[in-house]
Amino acid sequence: MKSQQSDTKTTRQVRIDAGLHQLLKIEAARRQTTIKNLVEDCLAELLEVKGKNL
Repeated sequence: MKSQQSDTKTTRQVRIDAGLHQLLKIEAARRQTTIKNLVEDCLAELLEVKGKNL
């Protein structure tokens, strides 16, 4: 069955819980940044390879 979602953008979206979204929104406002930038920074830090030269 084909998805009926009307979003045809070429970017990817991630669905998150409303409570998590609210926490991200508050933290992004506190840091004076966007939710997207906050999530990207956190993911980059989380996925960082430490101690290896690639």
